[in-house]
Amino acid sequence: MPSQLIVDYTKCTGCRICELACSAAKEGKFQPSLARLKIVKYDDLGLDVPNVCGPCETAPCVDVCPVYAMRMDPVTKMTYLDEDKCILCKSCVGACVNGVILLDAVRMRIIKCDHCGGDPECARICPTGAITYGEVSTTGRVDRHRKIAGYLKEIERTAKQR
Repeated sequence: MPSQLIVDYTKCTGCRICELACSAAKEGKFQPSLARLKIVKYDDLGLDVPNVCGPCETAPCVDVCPVYAMRMDPVTKMTYLDEDKCILCKSCVGACVNGVILLDAVRMRIIKCDHCGGDPECARICPTGAITYGEVSTTGRVDRHRKIAGYLKEIERTAKQR
């Protein structure tokens, strides 16, 4: 089974070290806005959720790309960007369900996680183990969906209390 980024949001403390490590590894500077992942804070719930790239069952970024610069590996379900084909239409940016495909407006290019060639810096540096890299078992997927479902129910419950 192929490896991928695995997130356990219950372990995330919101330290954002992963964003700093990613931007340092990919851009040579500590600039979280250029990180290929994002930590989303839910202050009302006291949660920090790492949003990372895929794998997507259906990859909207691939579907909307007019020049086929975005593609999905049929085995791993991971999406990849062919920068040579990209025309900077930004369709993939709007289509990304995790919000982790970005336009670098300074260097005019799309930036997207490539899992650091199989040794992702975010997973290596995460002090709590909230982000890891490895094989995902079927049980892990079921647990992840159960956690997300519980999280969404909590959001709904707190929204009704207002």
